[in-house]
This record gives sequence, C-alpha cells and structure tokens, in this order.
Amino acid sequence: MSAVQRRDLRLLALLRGVSVLGDSIALITLYLRVAHGGQGWMIAALSIAAALPLVALAPVAGYVVDHVPAKTFLSLLCLVEAAVCASIGVWHGNFVTVVLMALLTCGVAFSLPGYSALVPTLSGEENVVVAQSTIQSFQGVALTAGPALGGLLVGATGQSWPLYFDALSFLLAGVGTLLLRTDRRPKVLETHETKPERDLGAGVRLIFTDPMLRPVMVTVTVFMLSLGAVNVAEVFFITRTLHASAVFYGLTGTSFGVGSVVGSLASKRLRQDPLVLVSTSLLAIAAIGVLIGAVGLVEHVAYVFPLMAATGVAVGVVNVAFSTLFAVQTPESLRGRVFAASGALFTSAEISSMALGGLLLTTLSPRTVFQLAGVFSTVTVFVIGPLELRTSRRARSLEVQGD
Repeated sequence: MSAVQRRDLRLLALLRGVSVLGDSIALITLYLRVAHGGQGWMIAALSIAAALPLVALAPVAGYVVDHVPAKTFLSLLCLVEAAVCASIGVWHGNFVTVVLMALLTCGVAFSLPGYSALVPTLSGEENVVVAQSTIQSFQGVALTAGPALGGLLVGATGQSWPLYFDALSFLLAGVGTLLLRTDRRPKVLETHETKPERDLGAGVRLIFTDPMLRPVMVTVTVFMLSLGAVNVAEVFFITRTLHASAVFYGLTGTSFGVGSVVGSLASKRLRQDPLVLVSTSLLAIAAIGVLIGAVGLVEHVAYVFPLMAATGVAVGVVNVAFSTLFAVQTPESLRGRVFAASGALFTSAEISSMALGGLLLTTLSPRTVFQLAGVFSTVTVFVIGPLELRTSRRARSLEVQGD
C-alpha cells in the first residue's frame, strides 16, 4: 500500500468512525426524546423513519452513486445531512422529529453505498481486506461508545447538543472527504460508445446470480433475522430471566462491541480470495449461532459476558469478510448498486427480525428465543452452506480454468 493510500485510508476510517459515533449519539438522544412523551407508537415511527428510506431509495441511490464523482457528491451530501441534523436539534416536536429523521435517512441511503464503493478505489483492489478491517474496527469502537456517550450528553446538556454534535460530525466528514486525494469517478464514454440503459435492478440481480455472493447473502440474511430477534429478547433475558441490573445489561453490549473490534482487527490477516471469504463468512455465522444458543443455556449473567464477547469477534470477522467479498466480486461500475441493494436487503431483514422478536416474546420466554435463534441460524448454515459452497468452488474452478 502506497503512502497516499495509507493516508487516505486512515482519514476515511477516522471520518467514518466519527460519523458513526455521532449517529449513535443522535439516535439514542432521539429515542430518549420520544420515550419521554410516553407514546410507544412514536418509538416505532422513529424506527421506521430511520430504516424505510434505506430500502425504498436503494435502487436510485445505487445508480446515482455509480454515475457521479464520489468526493464532490458525498461532501455535498454531508453538508445537507449536517443541516438536517441541526434542525432536529432545534425543533423538538414529535411529528417534525420523525419527518426530519426520515429526511436524514434519505441522505444516508446515498452516502452508505457511496463510501462503501469508494473504499476499493481508495485502498487499491489488492488491499480491500486491510481497508475493511481498519474501517470496521473504527466503526466498532464508535458503535460501542456511542450509546453511553449519548446518555451522558443528554443528562449533561439536554436533548439538543447531542444532535449538534452529530451535525458537526457530518460537517467534518464533508470537509475530510474533500481532503481525500483519491476519487471514484464514473467511466467516461468514448464518442463511438452508446449510453447504456438505466438499470436500477442490476445490484440485486448480481447478488443473487453470482455463485460467490449468493450463499453469503442468504446465510447472512438468516443470521440477521435470528440476531434481530435476540436483540429484542436480550433486555428481558438479562434483567428478568437472569435478574441482573441495567448496568449488567449495558456491560453485555460493551463486551459484544469490544469483541467486534477485536474480530475486525484480526480479520486483517484474511486472504483476499473469494472462496476463502465465503468459507470464512459461513463458518463465522455458524459459530455465532452456536454462541447465541449457548447464551440461552446460562443461569448467571457472568457467563453471558465471554459468550457475547466471542459472538462479537465472530460478527467482526463476518463484517470484514462480507464487505471485502462484495467489493472484490463486483465490477467497479456496479459497486454502488450492489452495496445499496445489499444494505436494503439487510435493513429489510432487520425490520422483519424486530417484528418477529416481538411476536415470539408474546408466546415464548426470552431464554427460548435465544435457543431457537441459535439453532435456526446454525442449522441453516449446515444445510445451505455445503450446497452453496460446492457451487462456489465449482464456479471458482471454472474461473481459474478460463484464465
């Protein structure tokens, strides 16, 4: 990796970490704001506003990202997001909060695939694993620290300043993006070339037709359904089933976050081979299923901490392997659409899993939800994984023979 690539990678990782930290603080602040009014439906409305645009705008967002210069577009987008975030800090009404949150998420729907598609260009195609490991570790630290900092800031400064902090993080991201020396620009057509048709569904089609991407997408989606149901049940399992305090509940989240950072950093040693990345993702997801099921068997909260830390390590490995696989397996001209499509699919799975978790808890105990989620995700990997891995190996063998 050249000096320019290292410099740009460190800057981008720092910017993404600060931005994720600001977003985490803002989201906790907004949940506390609407919860203070005692209206449960407002929590649901805010959650939908923070997720639905990521799904609805994915086809358009991916297409736009693939057809505009990255640095200029992302910098302008950060300025708009900063203005919207500052507005949420000024106006506190429930309706205005939800509308502005939806508007902010519209910007995120474009910026997430934009930055994801920029990473391979910035780091060089041969350094994607190292780049993803670095960025994921910074984001893991931010996600671990964000909720606690959000709670502290709300308690110390009220409900506006945490939003202003998030607006500042967007401003820094916008300025920092302009300082990057590498840009991702769309291909310039020659005079004899015809302009291709607008294809908004190219990302989804590639994901489900590529023999390397499909198995990971299927198993990660199942894993996210299981993990989302566990996230809903976790607070009840820790505080009611195990009779632990809110402090211990917070510490379980911290142990998971620390584990995810360790896993992201350790993944820097992964070989940047599509088949290795597919195998690593499937094995890590199987490990997560076993660990989640094991959590459902413990009788004391002390045993939860090492299991959640180990789960975090496996999640960190999946994040890096998954992001790297999708980057190296996707043609450069389609990366925006593929990352937007995968983000939309995962967001849909996350929304569905939260609904599923709430539904399961009406009839099952939190302990049973953990056990079922663990068994379901593990069995899925062992049933689907070998079949899909065989397909991936066959495709890889044909690709090598073709070279």
